[in-house]
Order: sequence, then structure tokens, then C-alpha cells
Amino acid sequence: MTTRVSLSTTGSNTITSTRAITTRAITAVKPLTSTKFLFKLLSLTASLIISASCVAVEINQDSNPEIKDTTTPYVLLISIDGYRHDYNQVHEPKNLIKFAKNAAKVTQFTPSFPTVTFPNHLTLVTGLYPSHHGIVANRFYNPTLDRHYALSDREAVTDGRFYDGVPLWSLAAQQNMKSATYFWPGSEAEIAGHRPTYWQKYDGRTPNELRVKQVIDWFNLPKADRPQFVTLYFSDVDSAGHHHGPLSHKTYDAVQYIDTIIGNLLAQIDTLPFAVNVIITSDHGMANVDKFERVYTDKLFGENKDLRSRFSFINDAAFSLVHANGHDKKHDLIELEKLVDQTEGLVFYRKESIPKHLEFDFNPSIGDAILVTHDHFITSTDAKAGPIGKHGYYAEAVPDMNTILYANGPAFKAGARVTQAKNIHLYPLIAEILNLSITEPVDGQLEVLQPLLK
Repeated sequence: MTTRVSLSTTGSNTITSTRAITTRAITAVKPLTSTKFLFKLLSLTASLIISASCVAVEINQDSNPEIKDTTTPYVLLISIDGYRHDYNQVHEPKNLIKFAKNAAKVTQFTPSFPTVTFPNHLTLVTGLYPSHHGIVANRFYNPTLDRHYALSDREAVTDGRFYDGVPLWSLAAQQNMKSATYFWPGSEAEIAGHRPTYWQKYDGRTPNELRVKQVIDWFNLPKADRPQFVTLYFSDVDSAGHHHGPLSHKTYDAVQYIDTIIGNLLAQIDTLPFAVNVIITSDHGMANVDKFERVYTDKLFGENKDLRSRFSFINDAAFSLVHANGHDKKHDLIELEKLVDQTEGLVFYRKESIPKHLEFDFNPSIGDAILVTHDHFITSTDAKAGPIGKHGYYAEAVPDMNTILYANGPAFKAGARVTQAKNIHLYPLIAEILNLSITEPVDGQLEVLQPLLK
């Protein structure tokens, strides 16, 4: 292995190696007779080696892209919102296929219920189910705070009181490690006493090319300022899937575009003088729901407007959070359950009876009950026509909710595979790679994804 040396001159361009010097010397020599050429070459090489040995030698692996420094662990976590588990096969993105070929991977990476954006992005970085980290849906009412939460409400999104758990960036800060996030849900709030070292105010109009440039700029910071844990988020595939359906040509175009963006990012990562563990995943998949029967919560009550007035619903197509507002909640919930039972495919669970497999309980923000469906579209009477693509469904009942996990880097075993795993387990895996000690209980377990590590 050639060791990089620093010759005692100014500027980064002077950092080179004996092998590199020799190569340039050969290309610079004019044609000579074979004897003279050999003599000149040997003399030149010897003089350069002697010169190099006479100056101060400084090992500087930061200057050599061929010699990757692996002494400090780095993790780049990329989320492609709405990237279904089979999109590599359906839409054939060349860079993602290349990345996945020999990657450590989870074939069916299963999101937590409900399979929507904010809850699952928080699950990925806290190792907690949504009911445990507090963000139980993209929209909900927190009775403890007496406040509504919505991903479009900046005041709520940046209020750390909504969030529980210790995100990876907060865990890093607790242990004197720097982190950076680009638009990761939850990163704008102070959680567990910290924000990421570097973070951005969300603006969906920001070109993806600028996001990539910022990530590379972070990695090019001096080592003392450089983040070891970095996240990056892309929304294009999810948006196309909603508006045009998961199998549409528009979604194909979005996948190809993001594939090009990621290809450029990976090419720049390859030029860094240190190794980066790159993990590509998503928050959920996408189902085609344009043919799903629509269930109108308002119509469940028929002419019983009095009973309707005692409830508020927060709908998200695959489920609805139900709050009983009357004086006799128990009686009202029994009456509502009777009405729900008349709609096949729609299931009513009072909070205390939510089945264990949903892992969705013990949080006041869930409300008093939930409506769940696997093959309907829950909405209200005055709702506009629904999207073609949707998520939020329980992944084990609707497999199209499953997504991907591909990982490459010095920490990962090339070609290692886990057939199926829940996304709660990513948190302890990343903590292990970064040598971070988990300080609070989490739902995820390192043993589940440990087979992916060397």
C-alpha cells in the first residue's frame, strides 16, 4: 500500500505519493534511447525519493481518495420518501440497483403503524414506535398540551414538547459527536435537549442538487467541525406516487430523477478521503387506492346528528383517530362501534382494546378510539376526490407499505441479507456503527440487524 506523504511546500496540491511522483515523471520524459531512458529514469526516481526523505514527512490520508480513512465512523442516512420495496424491479433505477447489488440489505423493511411520513421518520431515528415517541400521525390532537399537531404547522413541528425519545442527533450531541440533517422530520425541534449540530428549516422548493451539495460540504469540513451522522431527505417519489399512482410513468420519472441525484451524490462520496457508511431507506411504501371503496365518517351516523356532534375525527385514509367529546364517552363509543360494525372492512378499536400487533397504544394523542381499514379509504363527506396512491395501512396486511434498506460501507458485510425487519431496529444499528451508547430504553434491538455488520 502506498502511503501519502506531505512535502514541505504550501497548498493541498503538494500532497502526493512516491508512486504518483514516479508516474508523472515517466510521462514527462522525452523519448530517449533505451539505455539513456533507463539511466535518466532511475536517476530521477532516486533523486525524488531522496528529496522526499529529506523533508518533514506527514501522514495525511485526507489527501488520498485511494486510501480511505476508516478510523472515524461516518454514517449518511438517506430517505427516499414513499419508496416501495419493489421499486428497483418496477422502475429499474440504475444507480440504486448498482448500489443494492452487493449491499447489506433488508428485503422487506417494515414501517411502523401508521405507515405515514412523520411517525416513521421519527421511528427511524429514535428506535421507538410512534405511540412511544409521540408523533402518532401526520396530524393529531395532543390533549395533554391541548394543541393540534400537523406537519404543515411550523409552530407545532418546532415545539419539542410533542416529541419523546432521544433522536440519533441528540444522542450524538450527548456524547460530543456532531451531526447534520437536511429536512429530516423532527430535526427543527429541540428534542432531549438538543437539535442537530447543523440543520435546515424545511423548504420543499429547495432543489435536490443543493441538498446534495450541502451534504458534501458538511463532509468536507475540517475534522473538528465535521458531522459523523448525516441525514438527507427526498420527497419527489412520494409526491408522484400520490398524484399518479405507484406504477405510473410519472412515478417512474421521479424514481429516475432521484436515482440520478443519488448517483451523483455517491460519486462525490467516493472521492472523500475517508469512508462513509451509506444507508438508503424510506419511511413507507405506496398502494394504489383509486379503486378503494370510500368510507365517509360523517355518513356512518345517518340521521343521528346528535351522536355525530359528540365526536371528532382526524382522518388519514387508512385510519382515523377518534376523540369522544360528550359527557358519557363510554356510551357514545359503544354506539359508534355498532355503526362501524355495519361497514365490512372497517374495524373499530377502543383505545384500551387496540391489538398488540399494531403497537399503537398508551398515548393520549391517539384519542379514545381508532378506525382501521386495509382495503378502504376513510374520509369525510365533504372530502375532495382521493389520490391515486396512498399509504398509512398496516404493513403486514398491505405489503405494498413495505420499503427498502440498502447499506454499503466499512461497517457492513457485503451481500448480507435479512429477509424482513421492522424499522425500529435501525436506531441501535446506527448507534453501534457510531460507537454511541444508547442512554434510554428503545423498542429496537441490535440483534435483529446485526447480521448486516462485519
